[in-house]
Amino acid sequence: AQQQSQPASETKYDDKHSSFVYSSDWRDVSLKQASGGSFKKTIEDGSYVTLKFTGQSFSLIYTSGPKFGKVKVYIDGKLVKTIDENEKTAGYQTRWNYPNQLTFGNHTLKLVVETPNGSIDAVIVR
Repeated sequence: AQQQSQPASETKYDDKHSSFVYSSDWRDVSLKQASGGSFKKTIEDGSYVTLKFTGQSFSLIYTSGPKFGKVKVYIDGKLVKTIDENEKTAGYQTRWNYPNQLTFGNHTLKLVVETPNGSIDAVIVR
């Protein structure tokens, strides 16, 4: 018998998935190295994106590089991590894995950008 506590599958939400709700100033960047061939980028301080998902953990996939800043990661309204997307060289499909287990069920992920730039490429839910 399969244990209910361990969902078997991963679900990948590409940045263009309809479940993402973006604030007004995100734009598409076409890039073949990105997941699905594009990622979203914003230059506005305080821009945000939310994703409601069902699961107990997740990973963020983003683009990093010298022009990027920090992104705050909130789960259900609680700050869990500030990711620094700033790297000396460009990085594609950079991955950050949420290290903990959430209660299996419905959760809201919110990313809030600190300038200069922020990106989101995909979210993997499990």
